[in-house]
Amino acid sequence: MQRKQLFARVEKSNGVKVDATISTETIDRDGEVLVAQGMDSSEFDKNPVVFYNHDYAQPVGKVTDLRRGKGKVDATIEFAKRPDDFEGAYFPEFVESLVEQGVVKGISVGFIPQPGGVRKASQKDREDYGDSVRQVFSKWKLLEVSVAPLPANSTALISAIRKGAVDSAQVDRWVSADSRRRVFVNMPKVPRLRLSNM
Repeated sequence: MQRKQLFARVEKSNGVKVDATISTETIDRDGEVLVAQGMDSSEFDKNPVVFYNHDYAQPVGKVTDLRRGKGKVDATIEFAKRPDDFEGAYFPEFVESLVEQGVVKGISVGFIPQPGGVRKASQKDREDYGDSVRQVFSKWKLLEVSVAPLPANSTALISAIRKGAVDSAQVDRWVSADSRRRVFVNMPKVPRLRLSNM
């Protein structure tokens, strides 16, 4: 499976739903382009789960509507609701809050190329997409959509959806224990929260 970080734009929707552009026909950091009309979502549509950072143990919601447009793929994403009897920190709310605060802005798609749907960039592709395009995926199967905290494509960004707060205990719980990175988060009502997982 290949994963691509693509331009994402999210707008406010009712409740905990957001509209996102999950794919655009732009060159990613690998010099590749996914053609929107070449997407096969038939299998994804049967189980349209949204994950956190391609971690299949961390589902955070679902795609409720997937739309192909000219040069892009849009989706409506609904974050999972906390069950009435659930106690403690609820990971989908944590991710939703990070998105709302603008801490996490990325959307990423996981896909596999389809037979006959991969080509080395032609002169026409360079004219259409830019000189740095190396490869074009004209037929690809969408496997999953993820909220991605560190997208490879620096323009793969989403915007806030609703108010919420994340406390330091939640952040400590979900920041990977084996990570060697230091994360700085600036949240409302918290002047500066410094997290270190060393």
